[in-house]
Amino acid sequence: MTSTEHTDVLVCGAGPVGLLTALGLSQQGIDTFLIEKRERATQQMFGRAAALFPRSVELLEQIHVAQDVLQTAFIARQGVTFKDGKRITNRGWHVVLPTVASSFHNYAVNIRQKHIEDILAHKYNSDYEKSVHFGWAITDYAIDKSLDDGYNITATITHISLGNRTVRCKYLVGADGAQSSVRQLAGVAMEGDETTYKWIRIDGKVKTDMPDHNAGYAAIESNTHGTVLWIKLDGDAHRVGFAIPPHLQEKYPEGPNEAEVIKEAIGAVLAFKLEFERVDWWTYYSIKQKVASTMQKDNYVLLGGDAAHTHSSGLAQGLNTGIHDATNLVWKLAGTLKGWYKDDVLSTYASERREIAKRLIALDKLVAATISGDIPVAYTQSETNPDEVLKKLILQNAGFTTALGIEYQKSVINKDTNIGNIVAGTRAEDSLIYQPGPLVPIRLHYLLNEESQGRWSVLIFVGHASRNGGKIAALRTRLASDMGYLAGAPFLNMLTIVAGSIPGAWDAFDGPAVGKLYLDKDFTAHDRYGITYENGGIVVVRPDGILAYSSPLDGLDDSKEFFTGFCNSI
Repeated sequence: MTSTEHTDVLVCGAGPVGLLTALGLSQQGIDTFLIEKRERATQQMFGRAAALFPRSVELLEQIHVAQDVLQTAFIARQGVTFKDGKRITNRGWHVVLPTVASSFHNYAVNIRQKHIEDILAHKYNSDYEKSVHFGWAITDYAIDKSLDDGYNITATITHISLGNRTVRCKYLVGADGAQSSVRQLAGVAMEGDETTYKWIRIDGKVKTDMPDHNAGYAAIESNTHGTVLWIKLDGDAHRVGFAIPPHLQEKYPEGPNEAEVIKEAIGAVLAFKLEFERVDWWTYYSIKQKVASTMQKDNYVLLGGDAAHTHSSGLAQGLNTGIHDATNLVWKLAGTLKGWYKDDVLSTYASERREIAKRLIALDKLVAATISGDIPVAYTQSETNPDEVLKKLILQNAGFTTALGIEYQKSVINKDTNIGNIVAGTRAEDSLIYQPGPLVPIRLHYLLNEESQGRWSVLIFVGHASRNGGKIAALRTRLASDMGYLAGAPFLNMLTIVAGSIPGAWDAFDGPAVGKLYLDKDFTAHDRYGITYENGGIVVVRPDGILAYSSPLDGLDDSKEFFTGFCNSI
């Protein structure tokens, strides 16, 4: 490391959010410099998230690490719930599983955060010869917008043994946790509450007589420790999580030690025997429900993950929400640095993700209360059982917590039309389609991810080729002439999808397809997007797999207007 480093983006924090941000930017040709204030051995002691939901796995596919994660993880497709030692079936985590059927990843992924960090760090190093600079913390930065070279930020980073270094960068990303130095240096306040709830999480190898303890998820409704979380983790480990109510908090004014944590865990699952043969990690923590007043400061400073929002682990949202922050940010920041986008594209990162964080924290206030054994005020008139309230909250918000149902507000990059079932700002549906020839189908998401790397996808749903082949020929002609702006744009990936089967593009369109040709043999893709076979349509998908816009097949002028609304001249 030289005394002064130059990089496009200085990323502070090498947890999953920082690593994913650095890796994703590198995949799009952006130079990054990644620091972590803790040494690696120390960092592993902190922040042990353990669960990924379907949409997060889809997002990890975009950066080509999902398979490595799945190879390491425990795949959870089942859940059980116990009350007074007896199994009950009308509530618990298993009620969420039917709500994820729209994804080919219709399961939860149980994997501890350390393994995700290792996978991301390995790819960052093996693909780009980049490493995390452990032991370095940002201690100061200044912004000078008058500089001509674009390196508007000058940051000071400090190592306890090696002293100070200067990093000049174009953007600064704070993914450095709940005590974020970047956020504090930027003067960004955290808004929200500190609760009186205290929870324990403990991981290790266990012996138990609890039935189906390897099912994936279990909920044990305790009379003393709230709703107890039981997770089968990667390897031979399990996690037990539970609340410490006020009368038990009084027993541990300085916090419990490991032996006391084990004792409380045994008490929390009292109907069953529990023995810890090995303890890997444990934590005793207070729940803080806060969101940063902004996730973008002075244009050049951006916050993500726990640096921008904190909440309980009751719905396993910390890691998942952080992954969504990073994937939302990466393509916008990379495209801005490449000169593709006007400034208002990057500003949608903060507006989109902060609204999600605010909704999450509002939900977490209810969930944390019920898991702790309390009934939220909003339910005191109608419910007397916190477990029933928790069931309602889980079911009512399943689309949000799995992120398959998240919806971003309308903006310059999310514009509704009246074509199909397209709701701008929501997840693009997945489907099986075919290449011309092979009998083996391919996932539509795979095609989007294969060419994504910051690129938008334009899906040209033909409908019946016999009816709309002429429209595709006209579309191709327009793209080759005065619509070259779209045809040659480096950030566009075009696919033509025909309802049914055809032997080849020339037979149907009197010329090549627009982009690559694929066949929707059973019409499922058209159906999922609500595109009629008679009329077809154009669907625009953002680089992060979010629906952005749609138009009729003859609506190319409108599509051009959509892109020119936020793109610089190419």
